Amino acid sequence: MRICIFGAGAVGSFLAAGLARDGKDVSVVARGPHLAAIKANGLRLERAGENFTVKLPASDDPAKLGAQDLVIVTAKTPSLKQVAQSIAPLLHKDTAVAFAVNGVYWFYGDGFAPNGITPDTARLDPDQTLHRLVGAQRSLGVVINSPNEITAPGVVLNTRATANRFVIGEALISAGQDRATSIAQHLTGSLFTWEASGDIRREMWNKLARNAASSPICSLTQSPVAAAYSDPELQPLVTALMEEAVAVAAAHGFTGLSANPQADLASGMKLQHKPSMLQDLERNRAMEIDSQLAILRDFARQAKVVTPVLDRLLPILMVRARSAGSYPS
Repeated sequence: MRICIFGAGAVGSFLAAGLARDGKDVSVVARGPHLAAIKANGLRLERAGENFTVKLPASDDPAKLGAQDLVIVTAKTPSLKQVAQSIAPLLHKDTAVAFAVNGVYWFYGDGFAPNGITPDTARLDPDQTLHRLVGAQRSLGVVINSPNEITAPGVVLNTRATANRFVIGEALISAGQDRATSIAQHLTGSLFTWEASGDIRREMWNKLARNAASSPICSLTQSPVAAAYSDPELQPLVTALMEEAVAVAAAHGFTGLSANPQADLASGMKLQHKPSMLQDLERNRAMEIDSQLAILRDFARQAKVVTPVLDRLLPILMVRARSAGSYPS
């Protein structure tokens, strides 16, 4: 299986390094100093107990990498339109495209209509570029449970003390689970496990309910999760944001989630990791506000779910992000 990681940021670089070490046929689409370092010195992975460097094909031009059997898109959601516009050279008629992104998938409303109403996801693909150039039929979603950070060009740090876990599932529920199962089995290796899910939207909500708190709270306070969640003044905001996200999920039929506000608050007090949204803010990069938080507010309003804490914090976060050039006006 020929695999390309499109968007070799923190998660993409971790995946590429692990797959390359396991002997998989993997390449990366990267750019800038990170690409230059990978070409010159290889891609270096650092984690507790081991460091290693791999050599692998890398380019900022997908045409130089050729058609693939699987493309794993790990670019941030604000870049997905540009990904769709340049992905064609990587695709043959049966190429699967897996979107390993944070927040709500652009295809969330495809073939999915809770209570007979299709969720409005126009914010995530406003001109239908992803639907036209990629399409839900060949797409899968991936939920990431793996904290990583680019610490220098060509170097990625994985801070997970336990197993890194990725869950993959079809964009269209009607597609079944065979393709996702085959991909998961092929990708599972020495650094991470992959699991196939028959309902990737449920898996998405399990993570989004947690990100709905950690992303805005940590970004606004510029604190790692542990510092923010340990502050008694912030704890009511953390649990309220999770509860609001859980309520929106329930309106879409997703009840009994593994996300638990009180338990997640307690476990978060031990996490020294900075959420990816905070990392983007610190580096003046585009932030995934639309796919994680603005779309959550959209869903809440569509379903008439009250989200007072999100409604108050989101505009503040947007203003803060704009001041850093990380969110459009």
